[in-house]
Amino acid sequence: MDYIHKSIGHVLESIADRYPSRDALVHTEEGIRYSYKRLLNHIDRVAGGFLKYGIQPGDKVALWASNVSAWLLALLGLTKIGGVTVPIDPAAPKENVFFILEQSETRGLIIAEGNNEERFKKVAIEARKKIDTLKNIYVISDSTDTDMICWSELMAAGDDADKETLIEIATKVNPKDPVAIMYTSGTTGQPKGVVLDHLGLINKSMFATERQGINSDDRLCLFFPLFHMFGNTCIALAGLLRGAALIMPCRIFDPLKILNAIADETCTAIYGSPSMLISLVDHPAFQRKEWGSLKKGIIGGAPCPIELMRRIVEDIGVSNITVAYGITEASSWITMTHPNDTVNLRVSTIGTALACNEVKIVDPVTGNALPPNQQGELCTRGFLMKEYYKRPAATTAAIDHNGWFHTGDLGIMDEQGYVGITGRLKDVIVRDGIDIYPVEVEEAIYMLAEVSEVQVFGFPDPKRGQEVAAWIKLKEGRHLPLDSIAAHVLRLIPAEKVPNYYKIVSGFPMTGSGKVQKFKMAEMAEKEYSQG
Repeated sequence: MDYIHKSIGHVLESIADRYPSRDALVHTEEGIRYSYKRLLNHIDRVAGGFLKYGIQPGDKVALWASNVSAWLLALLGLTKIGGVTVPIDPAAPKENVFFILEQSETRGLIIAEGNNEERFKKVAIEARKKIDTLKNIYVISDSTDTDMICWSELMAAGDDADKETLIEIATKVNPKDPVAIMYTSGTTGQPKGVVLDHLGLINKSMFATERQGINSDDRLCLFFPLFHMFGNTCIALAGLLRGAALIMPCRIFDPLKILNAIADETCTAIYGSPSMLISLVDHPAFQRKEWGSLKKGIIGGAPCPIELMRRIVEDIGVSNITVAYGITEASSWITMTHPNDTVNLRVSTIGTALACNEVKIVDPVTGNALPPNQQGELCTRGFLMKEYYKRPAATTAAIDHNGWFHTGDLGIMDEQGYVGITGRLKDVIVRDGIDIYPVEVEEAIYMLAEVSEVQVFGFPDPKRGQEVAAWIKLKEGRHLPLDSIAAHVLRLIPAEKVPNYYKIVSGFPMTGSGKVQKFKMAEMAEKEYSQG
């Protein structure tokens, strides 16, 4: 497949010309349905509105809202005029919001009405007083305070905007121009702003959807948070660039609304983390027959337990679902399994590199490439970020002089190019000088039929360096004694690597994008077990 050297706006225009009357975006909770022609019209209105309110090419506008349809209209409207979108986690604390707004030199901030409307407004007003670059606050609502701009006002301004000026500005957008600054989670320090361009997002999306077999007949279920790249790029942008329909069931993750939307809108593809999919297939309202249209999609964000994959592929019938691995700094996906790969390949590996990427495994100490089947750090090259915004030292540390990005993930690559992730460099547990990889222990525990989800992690220990804990969530209505779990693990894992602490839990601390926060669990465990 050839690379595309166009802006996102130009590609969407060609898609809308080809499929004007097809569904582009359906938000079932909002009761909104856009065809591609109507979507493009609204994008132009939003783009014109931003121009009327002073947003120029290169200006940054932050998006701090849940999964509302206007989130995507704002992103695509800004994209059309060369604006730079700065997504923010709706659950982000005030300190993080202030840091991102100031560090990114954001000129505008978009917030949405809803349960946290007053909190969002309060933080936004305070931020505007403290941050010199922040000028306008836009509220996704039909009305708002006098010192803010409501969505209907923005759209009305777009109706009055000069269409020739809009066309002229859109034509000048270069595919290599920045299109977004997406901030890392900042679990080990201040978040870093990953600067991404049109070229990277478009081509990664096209090569990824080609691997999955996504086309204009597909209907993609989109419930992953839009502030995260998985939501805004890997599902939303990728689907639109193929002419597919995006089905958004809810503003925030709601299993029942998602299950209803899958059935009512005959979704053909589903995307989520293992934890999200477990919540759906274990829900009391889940019915296998209502997933009959689902055949494709991606499980990403965390290793997929083999029992979950087997259930989804063999029992439920989502036969072509893939497992993918990506990071924001690489403009999304790096590797992906193939739809016809065996279940074992889809859980024991993260697939092979997309055709637009290169991958290699290197010695973490020397940086030298390693031969097949040897563990080292996974590196990638191809459509990488432009930089960490205003962080040249961090950029240089992440991307070496040959253009390889060092992911910080440990992995093994076989002779066929299939990569298996064995852990995070920072997540490897060292107890009594012995390296322990959480994934190895987790897979052993997942073999127990009663287990729904498990997380193995290390936490500080004054005598042994680190200790190992396994926290387990059981399937609803199941019971499993801790000593049975411990005995099972001891049969499969060397004694020097087994956890000393087991615990049954009802859930895990999560990020807004559905990833388990092991560092928080480590903090909790250190307090809990040091008292015991």
